[in-house]
Amino acid sequence: MRHEILAPARTKRLHGITSRGSCLVVVGPPTRYPVTDKLPRGTQARMMNAAVFSEKIGYPLNTHTIINAAQLQRIGAGGVFGIGHLWDGFQELMQLMRKWHTGRGLPWVMIASREYNSTRAKHPCEHWHIAHHQPRELRSDWTAQLPVWTEEGTSAADDSISEHNAWRVTSRWPGGRGPDNLAAYLGKAEPGRIKLHGKWQENTLKPRPDKYGGEGPVEGKRFRISRSIDRAAQAKAGFAGPYPLTRHEASPSGPHSAPYEAGA
Repeated sequence: MRHEILAPARTKRLHGITSRGSCLVVVGPPTRYPVTDKLPRGTQARMMNAAVFSEKIGYPLNTHTIINAAQLQRIGAGGVFGIGHLWDGFQELMQLMRKWHTGRGLPWVMIASREYNSTRAKHPCEHWHIAHHQPRELRSDWTAQLPVWTEEGTSAADDSISEHNAWRVTSRWPGGRGPDNLAAYLGKAEPGRIKLHGKWQENTLKPRPDKYGGEGPVEGKRFRISRSIDRAAQAKAGFAGPYPLTRHEASPSGPHSAPYEAGA
């Protein structure tokens, strides 16, 4: 079966974009989308449960695609990066990615996180981490598709990285392999310490507090979990994730008090 390379929908670039340091800032009503500087409490556990469930259904999260969205907007890339607000562009890109996978007979199994780094970082300002399931034999097709969506070609030395490092695809990630470890990395912008009843304390709902970073202003929703592995899909399958989502579940007498063993 022959698969066409998908082109993004034609969009119009919005006016009113200015720069702040090396980041682009959209000038307009500040309330168009809510702005947050970190992930909500419990997000990392939700991501890790979804990752464990992806293994259970036979489509483990095994591919990590990183998009340096702010850089692509800054250099004037078209397509989803010419929409104006990066949240709009993110939603459009998710639709293109979903159609690319389902068009090849694959379920869309994915978690994604939008992060922010300082202008001195390798991926400055807003960038996107997308963990998804993809058979190895489709990797070359995938890296051929990304230049169409980003308007940045592959590196001459490595076709898993773009020419100017605006995107990359990898099957390895910091801290070791495994879908739940990748999910922990994507959930690192959840705070490790929170303020409850006027006092600062450890966030007991963050399973991997050793993973941190990515905090900063992001407009629109900061993360997404595909329907194929979200909480509704897990509940329908009778799957109880190993990572607690509430303080009750995290308590010594809660349903998640027993240690989780991989493969159980």
